Amino acid sequence: MKFFSLKLFNGFALAAGLCACGGNDTAGGISEENEGVVALTNKKIEGVTQKGPFVKDSKITLKETKADGSIEPTGNKFTTKTLSNKGDFQFKDLDLESQFVLLSAKGRYVSEYDGEPSTCPITLNAVSDLEKRETVNINLLTHFEYDRVLNLVKDGKNFVEAKKQAATEVLDAFGIEVKPSSAEDLNIYNTSDADRVLFNLSLLIDSRPSWDYLHDEDEECVEQQNFIDSFRNDFADDGKLSDSIMQNIAGGAYILSQWYAEMELVDEKSIEEKAKADPDEKDGLGLASKKSEYDFSKQLFLHYMNVEACTDELWGNYKKFKKAIQVDNEIVKSGYLLCNGYFWEITTKEHIDSLTLKIDHKTGTMTDNRDGKKYKTVSFKYKGKKYEWMAENLQYTDSTVKYSKGSDKNKRLIGSYTWTTAMQLDKKYMKQPTGDGVLDSLHQGVCPSGWHVSTSAEWTALINYVDGPGNLLNEEWKSTSKRAALTKDLFGVFHNKFDFNLTPMDPVYLQTYYHTYSLDPEILSLKPAAQESDDDDYKEDYDYDMTRYYFDSQYRLEDPNFVTINFSINDGYVSKRERRKEGYVRCVKN
Repeated sequence: MKFFSLKLFNGFALAAGLCACGGNDTAGGISEENEGVVALTNKKIEGVTQKGPFVKDSKITLKETKADGSIEPTGNKFTTKTLSNKGDFQFKDLDLESQFVLLSAKGRYVSEYDGEPSTCPITLNAVSDLEKRETVNINLLTHFEYDRVLNLVKDGKNFVEAKKQAATEVLDAFGIEVKPSSAEDLNIYNTSDADRVLFNLSLLIDSRPSWDYLHDEDEECVEQQNFIDSFRNDFADDGKLSDSIMQNIAGGAYILSQWYAEMELVDEKSIEEKAKADPDEKDGLGLASKKSEYDFSKQLFLHYMNVEACTDELWGNYKKFKKAIQVDNEIVKSGYLLCNGYFWEITTKEHIDSLTLKIDHKTGTMTDNRDGKKYKTVSFKYKGKKYEWMAENLQYTDSTVKYSKGSDKNKRLIGSYTWTTAMQLDKKYMKQPTGDGVLDSLHQGVCPSGWHVSTSAEWTALINYVDGPGNLLNEEWKSTSKRAALTKDLFGVFHNKFDFNLTPMDPVYLQTYYHTYSLDPEILSLKPAAQESDDDDYKEDYDYDMTRYYFDSQYRLEDPNFVTINFSINDGYVSKRERRKEGYVRCVKN
């Protein structure tokens, strides 16, 4: 998604240019029965009109209303045009019967997303009391409240009461807890809470719905105006928005709250640090803007679906919903919300049930006769062949076999071996190829008698059988670092549905490394990764090993002597030398 820089539109250069049209444009007097209505003479008004800012020469119309306070037009109207692509306009020398005026703006606008003029012109309205005003802005919120204010006045409310009630109702409809402000004071480039509400609402309106399916430009423009007017029309009678209107914008909020989930980790301190480090983005599309948009979208979605925020404590919880919501142009009339610890996912009961539905297998135990340690096992049949795996990482040690004891910082390294220790080979094979005859077809290595270190082919069979490594995970994955999980798109609801008990070794990259091997003749001749060095030979040695397999988000093997369970979309590089030094072992029965 693209955004434009707010710096492009700072400040307003205002100049005059208006014409008076229609009948008598001179304000009348005030009778006693019209107490509270004030005639205005030589009134000057300026402001901006914004969805994004309207482009230069957009038409602004001001209608005079009657001196009886009914806010009915007298028939006199005044017009001017926006002076630049900032949406700025000005009226001068207005003589009006009443301080209450009706305004409208028609034109194309500069999109908040890409800074380009919109294809379609739109019309936005406002109703305002000019008695103590010198500035009136026209925007989405003035448009949404327009008919509601007029209806409340007709029902006997005074103008001040009508405006306050309408403003409150509009904000309540979107679930926004901001003290009501006069909509004519708001500007998408200002930084108050209410201004940010207007800006974020404008972004959502601009992104929802998609009119891409319309091929006729006139039809597209009618649909866009109808969508904007639907909010104004729906507010008019009771000050509430129907679900049929909200389902669209709530769907847009749902998508944005997922896209910007990493904003969960952003606080005021990090925003301040970002602003100091990159001053040009301080008032633009940096961290503060994204955080504001995320918070707004999240709150709107939660309000519409009537659920609390999804947190770690609610991980795995789900709720049934019956409100329709439109996501990616598809209306979902009912379904479930599943909390993954960060946000609610729209899903089905079938998917939720599948998360805990056991994959066909048998569980058992085996005992390592060398030290008497008992291990859980899983067995299954795939393509006519029976497999029995240890369902826990091997942790065998003696006077000659050593494994990592981990550290206070990373206890999950406990039980990891170097590759040569795991394979029970001379340490020289950390730096040179194994060649023919060094590895057995079922290489026992550090495993107990009758078992062998799992081969790359066996890892492939296992992952194919369970339909992806995600089905090997257990619940401990939900408690890993939020920052790492969000950065690497590794979040979700995992259950130990295969009883394989897979947990991450690396808490930063959220990967798990297992030693493995292959008897492919081409692989056996490969030169292992070089020692880390700054000299040119290191790159040559690394390039020599280009034929290794990959085990990434598509579940392929990454290294003939190493399998990496890695769900990262943006994988951080870890050298094979490091991987060979830190790897678990899972043994398979011969």
